[in-house]
This record gives sequence, C-alpha cells and structure tokens, in this order.
Amino acid sequence: MDKAIGRNDADDAHEAAVVKIRSRDVSVFYGDKQALHGVDLDIKPQQVTALIGPSGCGKSTYLRCLNRMNDTIDICRVTGEILLDGEDIYGEDIDVVELRADVGMVFQKPNPFPKSIFENVAYGPRIHGLARTKSEFSDIVERSLQRAGLWEEVKDRLDEPGTGLSGGQQQRLCIARAIAVSPSVILMDEPCSALDPIATSIIEELIDELRQNYTIVIVTHSMQQAARVSQETAFFHLGNIVETGLTDDIFTNPKDPRTESYISGRIG
Repeated sequence: MDKAIGRNDADDAHEAAVVKIRSRDVSVFYGDKQALHGVDLDIKPQQVTALIGPSGCGKSTYLRCLNRMNDTIDICRVTGEILLDGEDIYGEDIDVVELRADVGMVFQKPNPFPKSIFENVAYGPRIHGLARTKSEFSDIVERSLQRAGLWEEVKDRLDEPGTGLSGGQQQRLCIARAIAVSPSVILMDEPCSALDPIATSIIEELIDELRQNYTIVIVTHSMQQAARVSQETAFFHLGNIVETGLTDDIFTNPKDPRTESYISGRIG
C-alpha cells in the first residue's frame, strides 16, 4: 500500500504508539443479521473512551469484540481487523484466555463468584499461574482490592462470601478481580446501571483513578456519566459509528446532526 503523501516510518511509529486498540472495518453478523457496519475506531492508552448511543445501536456488540466475547455465540461472525498494541487479536496464534486476561471485563450486573472475597480476587492469578505461595496471593489480593477502592471495607472479612457485599461493593470486587491478572485494558459494560447514585459516584471516581494505569472503554446509556468520566467519546447509531472525538467536543460541538439530535434528546 502506498504511503500517504508526506508520511514516513517515524509518523507511522508515532501513530501506533498513541493508539492502544485500533479497529478497522469491523463488522459483526448474528446469522443473517448485521449488527455492526464497518467500524473504524482508535482507542488511546490510559484514557477513558465512552461508547454512547441508543439501545441496540451496537455499543456492547463492539465492546465484546475487543476481548472476543462474541466467540461464545455460535451464530456470531466478526470481520475486519482489531489490533491491540499492534497485534491482530483475531490472529490464528492468539491465545484467547491470555487475551481476556489482558483485556478484562466488568459487566452490567455485579457477578461475583460464589466464593470468599479473597478467592474471588485470587481466582484469576491462580488459574494463570501468577502466584504460588499464600503470601504471593495475599499480596495480589490486597493490591487489587486497594486499587479497586475496596480494601479498607473488606480487609477484616476476606473469608466471607463476595455475594454478601452490597451491590456497589460487589461491582468493585469484580473490578478488583479483573485487575488481579494485571490487564492493560478494562472493558466496562454499563457498570453502574444496577447501582444506586452513591455507589455510582464511587465507581465513577474509581474509573478516573484507574485510567492512570489502565486503558478503559465504557459503554454507558448515561450521557452525563460519559461526560463526567471519559476523555474521548464515540457515538454509535444503527450499528454504525457516527462520530468520535474529544468528549468535550462531542457534547458541546458535535459535527454530525445525528449526534446533536441524540445529545439533545431528539433521538434515542
């Protein structure tokens, strides 16, 4: 392929360095139904990128492409290219288990395992062989719970079931579980939709802290939440990506009339 005029290898290297995940012409099909149409999106490292748009517009479908969760759906087919740190995540030599450790996911409803708080966090490191001794596991569990903002609340009851925590605490436990295997990316699919306003505020503050160490992609129906937590926003509509850019620009000066209509409440 011919290089763009005026570009050189240094330009390409710089561009690659400032993109954590690069999607090109990504389409998703469920049987005969096409859910995503040729999505192009660059996700920058150590930022929060919000995916917004009406229900059924393809936000979660795209999110699930980033750690190949769509592989679990028999009739689902993904085409196009998604590069993580320059490597094709749909390549034949990719270990999907390792990919999902590097690209962790937090779901809409908190889903702690029916195990103790300690074992919820230690589970990933155990199956990935990241620790061997009780001391090593304890260090990972404490560090992960601290990063998830939960350590002080649970440090004296690590042997109690994770399902006994409040909804907001359970969601932070799930974030700690994702962090425990040292991912570089955390995907969040409506992580606050099942939480009350106080728990939501705690999670939003946590997201802002976590982006110092992780690349975060969040699907949210709440435009207010997207405006509060993200640096970049992508607007999806009818399976297409309509507009992407700095969050402030998307919300105050959208270029596409469909974006403006959604933000102003005229569609959605």
